[in-house]
Amino acid sequence: MASRLLGRASARLAAPEVTPTTRAAASQPRQQLAGWSCHCSTRQFLGLRAASVAAQSPAPGAAPATSPDPPLGLVDLLSTGARLTSAAQAAWAQVLRPGDTAVDATVGNGHDTLFLAQAVGPTGHVIGTDIQEAAISATRERLESHLAAEVRPRLSLHTACHSRLQELAGSGRARVVAFNLGYLPGAADKRVITNTSTTVEAVEAALEVVMPGGLITILCYVGHPGGMEEYEAVRALTSDLSPSYWVSSETRLLNRPTAPILLLLWRRDDLLPARIRK
Repeated sequence: MASRLLGRASARLAAPEVTPTTRAAASQPRQQLAGWSCHCSTRQFLGLRAASVAAQSPAPGAAPATSPDPPLGLVDLLSTGARLTSAAQAAWAQVLRPGDTAVDATVGNGHDTLFLAQAVGPTGHVIGTDIQEAAISATRERLESHLAAEVRPRLSLHTACHSRLQELAGSGRARVVAFNLGYLPGAADKRVITNTSTTVEAVEAALEVVMPGGLITILCYVGHPGGMEEYEAVRALTSDLSPSYWVSSETRLLNRPTAPILLLLWRRDDLLPARIRK
C-alpha cells in the first residue's frame, strides 16, 4: 500500500454543520460527501457533495447513461424505513458519472451492481466480485434482463474473494467501491459469510483501487455471528485513516442496534490545496 495511505491519524474529521454560509460554499471540494450520521446532525446527510450527477460533465468520450432513480433525500429515507442500502445508493448517484469505473466488491444478488451499471452507462465499466458462483450467476442474469445490450456497461464479474480486489480492479481506477458485507440474501446456507480477516484486506485494497475524489461505501451487518467483530475491525481501520487524504463517516440507527451500519470513505482529491487538507 502506498506510504501516504498507510499514514494513520487518531483524530477524526467531523462533518461541518450546514449553515447558510456552508451551504453557499458547498461547491468547495473539501465539503464533498462529508456524509451524514444519525448520531450527529441530520443536516450532514449527503448535502455537502459539490454537485449531483446531473451537474457533472461526462467522462471524455462518454455516452449518456441510463440513469437510476434520483437519489433520495433524508426525509424520504426515514419515511420509507431508513434503509441504509438506499443511503449508499444515494451517495453513489452523487459521485458517479457516465463512463466511470465502479466496483461492487460483494455482488450478492446483483441489486447494487445493477444500480452502478445504470449510473456509469454503456461507456462505463463495472467490476464485481463474490466468492459464491451462485451470486455471480444471479448478478449476470439480473443485468442482462434489466439492461439492453446497447445501454449495458462493460461488465467484469469474478468468482473470487474480495481480498483480491486490487489484483482484479487495478489501482486508482474506480470512482466508487461498494461493499455489502455478511451473507448472500436468500441463501439457504447463511454460514457462508464475509469474514473479518479477508474483509480488512479487501478494504485496504479498496483504499488503493479508488481514485482521488472517489468514494468507498461499506455496509456492515452486525446481527449475525461474526458480524460485530467484522464491523469493529473495519471501523478501527477506517477511523485511523489520515484526514489529510480521507473523510471517514459512519451512519447508524440508534434505536435499532442490530440494523446495518454504513461507513462512507471519501478520498480527497490530490489537487486540493494543502490548506484544505489540514
